[in-house]
Amino acid sequence: MKRFLIAAALALAPTTVLAADATGSWSFNVVFDSVGEKFVTTCALKQSPAGDVTGSCGGLANEQAEVSGKTRIGTDGKPVIDFGYDTDYSGTGVHLEYIAEPQPDGSLAGSVFVKGVSGTFTAVRK
Repeated sequence: MKRFLIAAALALAPTTVLAADATGSWSFNVVFDSVGEKFVTTCALKQSPAGDVTGSCGGLANEQAEVSGKTRIGTDGKPVIDFGYDTDYSGTGVHLEYIAEPQPDGSLAGSVFVKGVSGTFTAVRK
């Protein structure tokens, strides 16, 4: 029985985390409806076997901003990819934080937050 439980735990854990694989080049369409802002950015993300997310995104000032984040399992049991990066907006440093949920079609969708303002995004692999 003990062997069965260990095998079941090992079989389920990697599958769930891998279902949230963020690795790839992504095109993000971001919308902040409350402030009338929209932008498109490209992110090159890499996910480690441990679920760490690194890479870069085109920042708001057209620089390459370094990404850091992690995959996790959400409260609903579904995979989530959390990552963020620092960039510049009109001369002011800002931190964008993304909460992405993998979609059945392979895309990502979710929320993005910056300085107390929230927006939404969709992302597709390039």
